[in-house]
Amino acid sequence: MTLSAAECQALEGLVRQWLDLGAGDEEVVRALTGGLPLEVHSAGALARRRLVDKMPPERAPEPSSLRPLRILECTVCRTPGRPEALPGGLCRDCRSGGPAYADHRPDPAVVRARADGIRRLVRAAARATALPS
Repeated sequence: MTLSAAECQALEGLVRQWLDLGAGDEEVVRALTGGLPLEVHSAGALARRRLVDKMPPERAPEPSSLRPLRILECTVCRTPGRPEALPGGLCRDCRSGGPAYADHRPDPAVVRARADGIRRLVRAAARATALPS
């Protein structure tokens, strides 16, 4: 397939679009020359049509450029935070001497008693729905 200098200049913009979309030289050549007919009557028109019809889609960014979102927890108070906010595995409050909300933690006995009460209510409701009327 032979192209004149004028046809090459006319196709330059389309080839530049291909390259801007991340296509390599080999992909452009393959799109232009793959499966050519035995006789090409208008090489410039055929090349233009192939460059337009086979234009590659925009490529996604490389996976290495995407950083996964990571949320860690303080090893003492389990406050969530980004890794850079938890040097040594401790949040700012724990690094400075203790969590700010330590006095707000519920008493374990109160939590157990409340959970037992909820369990009793759930069992009673289950028994009430299981009995025939």
